[in-house]
Amino acid sequence: MRTGIYLAVTTKRNRRSTSSDLFRQLSSATGTTVSRQTVYRRLEPICLYSRRPVRWVPLTATHCRLRLTWSREHALWTPQQWSCVMISDDSRFSFQSDSRRTLIW
Repeated sequence: MRTGIYLAVTTKRNRRSTSSDLFRQLSSATGTTVSRQTVYRRLEPICLYSRRPVRWVPLTATHCRLRLTWSREHALWTPQQWSCVMISDDSRFSFQSDSRRTLIW
């Protein structure tokens, strides 16, 4: 029970710590040896899951209004007009299984 509390507090203090970091910290602080999987299982009931950090700030009301205005202005454009526009996509693709993205809890 105490290990779960310790993990929760440690995780909330440093959201960027990995499960490996957490089980090492737990081992050095309490002398209890657990696996990375146990760390995941202990954090799951308190709704702490590893996920990618948010990269963009949520839109404000002003941003939403400006986007709506822009879309209404361009709603009736012809395909010929759109062919003069270069659209870039910020999608990220990786051919390797490990893209080394930072996860947070």
